[in-house]
Amino acid sequence: MNTIAVLTPSFRPDYKRLLSLHQSVLEFTDDSVVHHVIVPRRDLSLFRPHESSRLRVWSEADFLPAGFVATDAFAAAVKKIPFLPAMVRFSAMNVRRPWPPVRGWVLQQLLKLSAGTKLGADSVVIIDSDVVLLRPMPADLFFRAGAVRLYEKPEAITAGMDRHRLWTQTAHRLLGLQAPDSTAYPDYVAGIVTWDPELLSECLARIELVTGTPWACAVGAQLHFSEFILYGTFVRHFASDQQRSFTEPTTLCHSYWDPAPLTEARAGEFIADFGPGDIAVHIQSNSVTSEEVTRQVLDALRTEAKR
Repeated sequence: MNTIAVLTPSFRPDYKRLLSLHQSVLEFTDDSVVHHVIVPRRDLSLFRPHESSRLRVWSEADFLPAGFVATDAFAAAVKKIPFLPAMVRFSAMNVRRPWPPVRGWVLQQLLKLSAGTKLGADSVVIIDSDVVLLRPMPADLFFRAGAVRLYEKPEAITAGMDRHRLWTQTAHRLLGLQAPDSTAYPDYVAGIVTWDPELLSECLARIELVTGTPWACAVGAQLHFSEFILYGTFVRHFASDQQRSFTEPTTLCHSYWDPAPLTEARAGEFIADFGPGDIAVHIQSNSVTSEEVTRQVLDALRTEAKR
C-alpha cells in the first residue's frame, strides 16, 4: 500500500493555524498518516504538548543540513528592531559560507527539502500552516501506476510575475539547464504539493553535480528560490516518462494569494469559486486577513464541502 506523510514547517505566530490544519488532517486522512511539523527550537515547548501517534514535532536542528546553524533566538530579537535592513534578519547561517546569511523564507525551504527525503513514506505531502483540509485526502489521491502526483500548470508564469520568473531561472541554473527562453513557464507552486522522495534525492544530487558543492550550500546562497519550482523543474527535465505520467494542472486547494487582506465584501466571491475538485482552502497568512473573515469563509466552505 502506498503511504504518505504530511509535512508542515511552522512557528509561534502560526500556532493557531497549525492546530486548525492538524485537526483537519486528523479528520480527513487515514489513521496511518503522520503529520510532521518542524518548528524553531524556541517554539518546541509550545508545540510539543500536542504530539501524538499522528503528530510528530521536530526541531529545525533535526533537519538542518551539515554546516548550518539555526539562529532563531537572534532572529527573534532582531525582528523587534524595525529600522534594520531585511538582510540582517536571518534565521540560520552556513558556517562554510556565512554570506549571505539564510533568511527565514529560504530556511523553511531548506528544511522541507532535507526532511522530504527522510520521512519514510512513498510520498511527502507538503501543506503550509495556513491551509485547512475540507474534504477527504486519501493516499491514493497522490499515486497512479507507481507515479507520484505532480502539480504542473503549463504556461502559468507569465510576464509580470517577476518573483516566479526569478525562481524559475534559479532552478534552471542550479540544475545545469539553459536559461528558459519562452515567454511563459509552468508553475509548480500550490497550497498542497506532493514530492516523490526518490526523485527529490536525485534532484538534490543533481544540484551537487552541477555546482560542485553540497546542495544545501548552493540553495542557501540563493536570494530568489522556490523549492516547489526546483522540484517541478527537475521532474520536468530529468524524470522518466513513467515518473512523469501523473502530472495534473489542478492544485487541489482553493487559494487566496493576494497580499492584501481578504475582506468581507470579497469573501462571497472567493467562497463561490470553491470547486468540486478542491479538498482544502488556503488563505495566505501574509495577507493578514481578519480572524472573523477567515472563520466566515471556513464555515461557509465546510458546509459547501459536505454537499
